[in-house]
Amino acid sequence: MPAVVIPRGPVDGERFALVAAGRAYLALGFVFLMLPIVTLIVFSFQRNQYASLPGQGWSLRWYVKLFQDDALLAALKNSLIVSPVAATAASVIGFFAAYATHRFVFPGRAALSILLVVPVLIPPLILGIAFLGLLSRLSLQGQLLGVILTHVVLVTAPATAIIQLRLAQMPPSLEEAAWNLGASEWQALVRVVVPFAAAGIAGGWLLAFTFSFDEFVISWFVSGFDPTLPVAIYSYLVGSADPSLNAIATLVFVLSSLVLLGAELLLMPFIVRARRPGRAAVA
Repeated sequence: MPAVVIPRGPVDGERFALVAAGRAYLALGFVFLMLPIVTLIVFSFQRNQYASLPGQGWSLRWYVKLFQDDALLAALKNSLIVSPVAATAASVIGFFAAYATHRFVFPGRAALSILLVVPVLIPPLILGIAFLGLLSRLSLQGQLLGVILTHVVLVTAPATAIIQLRLAQMPPSLEEAAWNLGASEWQALVRVVVPFAAAGIAGGWLLAFTFSFDEFVISWFVSGFDPTLPVAIYSYLVGSADPSLNAIATLVFVLSSLVLLGAELLLMPFIVRARRPGRAAVA
């Protein structure tokens, strides 16, 4: 009987070296990604006008100047109105669109799926010109409502994609079981489908919020005298590199981190409940 040769794996020293190299590579990549943000935060607390290392000391003067700048604060307020409203509307539209394409078979189903992705495929410059012409005919040019409508069109596609991925994981037997127990289609939708898709809806909302908050090109065309924060920052950069921009960028980073942390804390009970034995995976 021929001998069975069992291939030997790497020895402990080689395995340790591979693990250490992998961790060092990940740490280097993380530092590369975070270094610009850390540099921006450091510069926002410097006393001198122009960013340099080492600086001339530490100060909160740029934060004080920021809160005295009515234009930037108004732009930040506009963004904090536009982005949550657009993300919420896109999540609602995206959920029903994803549920319709997942649950039903109807003529034009493939065309609807393609139509939802079209705004992402069109260059923003072309979309900005098109929205400018449309809103001017609707007397919404330069108004905050017009900015919200354009952002809803833009961010519905990514929100829908995230929700579709979540609904694709739902077994059809869940809805069928609800119907067999006497629930109507609407009750099954509210009590079974929506809780199952809650994580996808939250993820779609966060992605839509991020896309809307960062949108510049189309907002530049349609915002008029109610600019969003990226448009206001661009206006400042055209004139001069004001260090207060570092301060507002730091605040936006902190705000985004808090939103992400809040979403994690909000979804944590669903994740913990799903990992308990005997529970259905609903997170």
